[in-house]
Amino acid sequence: MYIAVRKYAEKAALIDGLVPRVGDGFVPVLRRTAGFKGYCAFPSEDGHAVSITIFGDRSTAMLAEDRHREWVVSNLRDLLSNPPEVTAGETLLHEVSKIQHNGGSGMFVTVRMYEGVGSREEVLPLVRQHVFLTITGAPGFRGYYAFFDERNAIRAGAVSLFDTRQNALQANEQVVSIMRERQIAPNPPTVMMGETVIVATAND
Repeated sequence: MYIAVRKYAEKAALIDGLVPRVGDGFVPVLRRTAGFKGYCAFPSEDGHAVSITIFGDRSTAMLAEDRHREWVVSNLRDLLSNPPEVTAGETLLHEVSKIQHNGGSGMFVTVRMYEGVGSREEVLPLVRQHVFLTITGAPGFRGYYAFFDERNAIRAGAVSLFDTRQNALQANEQVVSIMRERQIAPNPPTVMMGETVIVATAND
């Protein structure tokens, strides 16, 4: 799978104006796009508007990228005049809960970005053994995606979804501690988190 995280810096205050347009206009476009797996958007607690898209593979995601950009320019130019900061890559590990989400909003998402990590060959076995099982087995788990930034080989990201903020914070605290103790990532992550305002999957 292929995941892309888009950050519209300091635009969280505009989220109420974005939701109806994105939900009624852009989400149907995504669902008609080949390879689409999932989408969510949230205002981060540090003030950004953030969206996450998931496709089956990089090739389908790239085909959808132009459509994404054109729709935003055509329909959200008044609210999002500047392009987002995009971090993307093929997922190395992913898992979703067997509990099905009913669409709409109501989950808590956390994006963690780690700088200065080792190679995939070094990092992946440690993440699989120590982090993956911890977070997917945590109370309230809904989804997890780990990836390397395809534009920066020493930058890695993880997106996790939980039912509540409390469960998300508890799991994230465990994960960050494990990453530090196992020396998987030498530096603390940059974190964006918030309550989802839009959630859509291919099966909704």
